[in-house]
Amino acid sequence: MKINTISRAEFDGFKPSRHPEADSIFEETEWFADREGVVIGVLARDRADDDWAYAVLGRDEWGTFRAFENDVSIFRRDDARLQLISTMERALSTGARIFPQGD
Repeated sequence: MKINTISRAEFDGFKPSRHPEADSIFEETEWFADREGVVIGVLARDRADDDWAYAVLGRDEWGTFRAFENDVSIFRRDDARLQLISTMERALSTGARIFPQGD
């Protein structure tokens, strides 16, 4: 399971769902995807606290990429990146290709 760094344009090409206020809270800094595009991830800096957060997104029942795992208040960027990649790999290891949101 290889997770690769991708550009913001590539990430946006997946048409991920974003909270309308996300840009005012977080500054996205790095984007990731597995080779098949099953899961994608974003690393972000919290503008208020200057700490780090991440979100892992997968397709819901309607094919929209939505966050199904995330964490916030991570002190170091490198730690947040490692947690993001580990969470993406764990999601891929389940064999799931759809990540229901329960709504």
